[in-house]
Amino acid sequence: MTSPYDRLGISSNATLAEIKAAYHANLRKFPAHTHPEEFKAIRAAYEAIRKGETTKLDDFLKVRPLEASLDPELLRQLRERALAQVEVSLNELIRETF
Repeated sequence: MTSPYDRLGISSNATLAEIKAAYHANLRKFPAHTHPEEFKAIRAAYEAIRKGETTKLDDFLKVRPLEASLDPELLRQLRERALAQVEVSLNELIRETF
């Protein structure tokens, strides 16, 4: 199986302008009505390259959700410390209220 770059006859380091030029040159060389299979292969190769370039850019700009994991033991310790500071007896609460 040939790579999309080989299908278009360009190197993998080709610029976007070179890719487009090779794509259009190949489409002129293999028109759809006389060479349908080559035409499809050329379009598929161009789309693969274009999507690859787009995917890299999209991946860079894509907003990703934060991923976090919580340690259950640390959560338990935090809860105990918070409850120890908040723990008030009923008598203390009544005394503080009135």
